Amino acid sequence: MTTFAGQNIGAKRMDRVDQGTKHGTLMAVMVSVFLTLTVVVFGRYLMNAFTQTEELVTLSMRLLRILAVGYIAVAVTQSLSGTMRGAGDTMTPMWISLITTVIIRVPLAYGIAYLTRSPQFPTGRPESTYISLVISWTMGALITYALYRKGAWREKDVTRTQKNKLETETA
Repeated sequence: MTTFAGQNIGAKRMDRVDQGTKHGTLMAVMVSVFLTLTVVVFGRYLMNAFTQTEELVTLSMRLLRILAVGYIAVAVTQSLSGTMRGAGDTMTPMWISLITTVIIRVPLAYGIAYLTRSPQFPTGRPESTYISLVISWTMGALITYALYRKGAWREKDVTRTQKNKLETETA
């Protein structure tokens, strides 16, 4: 999406950027849904390729099922962030990533782990980290979508910025 957006913005074809972003995001989501369903349905066979320990396969499947759904949100985030980066707005996706990782994910992981402590799991349930990942990925997708729709990235057009700078310098 980054290359696609950058080339079409350079060609002054924002109509293609908008249409391509919509189709690219839809394709990414469709692939992600397909892979998620594949992992959920056939994940046990995939895990058996790495280990025959039934307890580990069962735990891995539980964690894989939690994470699998989050990959759909990651597809949305990466597609829309790619378009923003292609337009020259690299800071917005960076800040979204920092916010979702440091401000949302880390405290959430610790909080969920703390709330799920038990004699069996004195440091919290193993799912705590994975649940925090899915929540932060989903929040990242929502924040990215909102900022993509707001459209400030459209003003970051590098060629337009350079042209304005040249006009200012020559005036």
